[in-house]
Amino acid sequence: MRALGALFFALWAAQAQAEPVDDLLVALGASELTDVIREELLEYGETVGEAMLPEGGGAAWQAILARLYDRDLMVARVRSAMAARFEETDVAAALAFFESAQGKRLVVAELEARRALLVEGAEDAAAQACLEPEERADALLEFARVNDLLERNVAGTLNSDLAFYRGLVEGGVFEMAESEVLAEVQARVPEIRVALEAWLSGYLCAAYGDVARDDLAAYTAFSESDAGAALNAALFDGYGALYKDLSYALGLAVSVQILGEDL
Repeated sequence: MRALGALFFALWAAQAQAEPVDDLLVALGASELTDVIREELLEYGETVGEAMLPEGGGAAWQAILARLYDRDLMVARVRSAMAARFEETDVAAALAFFESAQGKRLVVAELEARRALLVEGAEDAAAQACLEPEERADALLEFARVNDLLERNVAGTLNSDLAFYRGLVEGGVFEMAESEVLAEVQARVPEIRVALEAWLSGYLCAAYGDVARDDLAAYTAFSESDAGAALNAALFDGYGALYKDLSYALGLAVSVQILGEDL
């Protein structure tokens, strides 16, 4: 289990470094978003345990998940990856946007939407609620297009799935060549795309279905700017790295439980 221990140490080391994007992360509500993501991941980890471990892994599995999804280390991992992306980019324009009254309203709306979607069936209800008027639906589609939300999320999900399988392989549970792992994950692309389309529809409607038209238009315009594009890339880098690392660690943790080793 040296690999899992090394991952935890790497995350801890990232936490210890102060980064110039800290103010931006505060403005974006990164800590609050991490709380929601942690709830999502804990639920997913329980599902994995139920599917792969005897009796769902029991209390030992719950303890492993609590250690794995440490909120402070999660924030630190996102910060580290985003800082690398922003090394040669000025964050001032992005910070100014999200510290404005308009930006603050959008961040609150996004956080409330993520919390709302923790409830089963909430994404379908949200999507149904904002089908009208047509111009609002068009505005949401344009926002998604500008930020390339579907394709970036599909890519991130594939990377996370690959990392999970690699954790299982390196942990000794599966014997699969890299080409077999790739084929296994790529076969799920249509399923992943459909699921993400449904989730994105629900999220966009829950987050922006009721925001002022001017706020959404301003957000889209910001996203089209150089600063907005850089921020979008940095966010996908940050959260993509987080999900990838944690997926790999989850695969290793499952292996430990199946093979009966000690963490």
